[in-house]
Amino acid sequence: MKSDVELVSTGSELLSGRTVNTHAQTLADKIRPFGLRLTRDTTVGDDLAAIADCVRSALARVDIVFVSGGLGGTSDDLTRDALIQIVGGGLVQYPAALAALERRYAAMGRPVTDVARRQTLILDRGEGLLNPVGLAPGMAIELSAALVGGVSNPAKKMIFVLPGPPREFVGVLEKEIFPRLGKMGLPVFQALENLLECTGLGETEIAERLEKIGLPTPEIEVGYCAAMGQIEVRLTVAPEHAALLAEKTPAARAALGAAVYAESRIGLEEAVGRLLAVQKKTLATAESCTGGLIGHRLTQIPGSSAYFLGGVIAYANASKVRDLAVPQALIEKHGAVSEEVARAMAEGVRARFGADFGLATTGIAGPEGGSAAKPVGTVWFALAAAAGTSAKHRCFPTTRENVKLWSSQLALDLLRRRLQGV
Repeated sequence: MKSDVELVSTGSELLSGRTVNTHAQTLADKIRPFGLRLTRDTTVGDDLAAIADCVRSALARVDIVFVSGGLGGTSDDLTRDALIQIVGGGLVQYPAALAALERRYAAMGRPVTDVARRQTLILDRGEGLLNPVGLAPGMAIELSAALVGGVSNPAKKMIFVLPGPPREFVGVLEKEIFPRLGKMGLPVFQALENLLECTGLGETEIAERLEKIGLPTPEIEVGYCAAMGQIEVRLTVAPEHAALLAEKTPAARAALGAAVYAESRIGLEEAVGRLLAVQKKTLATAESCTGGLIGHRLTQIPGSSAYFLGGVIAYANASKVRDLAVPQALIEKHGAVSEEVARAMAEGVRARFGADFGLATTGIAGPEGGSAAKPVGTVWFALAAAAGTSAKHRCFPTTRENVKLWSSQLALDLLRRRLQGV
């Protein structure tokens, strides 16, 4: 089998702007260890003929096609019927999935409806893949080239069908499909890759620094993946250039300096958590404009209770005074969005929780409330510790949501740099 694969994502909600389709990103990342490369992701609405056409087209180009979505029991779940148009046959009940569904409904004290049972149907020419976190099973369908338009390649072709909800997509992929991929004798080309997770520098600044040390090279590919407030830098080589990769990675890290917060694919909140845990330090947060987002990010990490003691969402001025002991006079003199108030918030929350660090944010997220002196997007950050309190100011001229996201990132980075002594 060839190493190129395609994904057909089904669902009109993916084309409506209401739902973000993350399946391509997830699949591309998770199949790489098997030597597979995602070369195309096609999104199609809930249309029987269109789904069948997309899958046929994909099968004409590659030997492995992943299809996601449309496996429920409602009228817009058309993936199974579309696949029947390609491979023939009919639908049968998948006993293991039906038993799981019946157990789930019994636990909830609800009767099993005919619509619910339809979720457990699979193609009789396929193999059911039990869904470990949901109700609708996936399918593995093996077919010959003759069934997909007489393609000259005689190798067998595979269709892997997965449920649409992201958690179920990953569950079936990891539990059922990965073991099958491992037994398929795929022509593995395992590229070597080193990661540098960065924050505080823009993509062009990173590229300029790397170019100064001779990256990329003919042997080393440099890739970038930008997200809100962070950029992943990937250095990739063929296995025969492993020594060159080992030589250049430390040079790249040195060139990027304090902007590098990790060399594995983790978020800044996890990197900060690891530093706090290793140094046996504790943290409390005082959030105004970020509305608890920093605390949310920190508590997404298992075991964060070892270092994150708690926080106060002091959105109103009265809360800043009552819950964080910020002097009312300080707010009246300097305004709630000011260096002085940010420092007082950080010191107040540190004292309240008895933490090693107090981290605070106060700002104007917009779209209203700004002034010439303090435009929308103005944010003050403060970090209090036994050695003293530091503060910094930024202005993010963007949307309310992005102001909050950028602010949470910069606040965590302020702490990260203190912990690393940079």
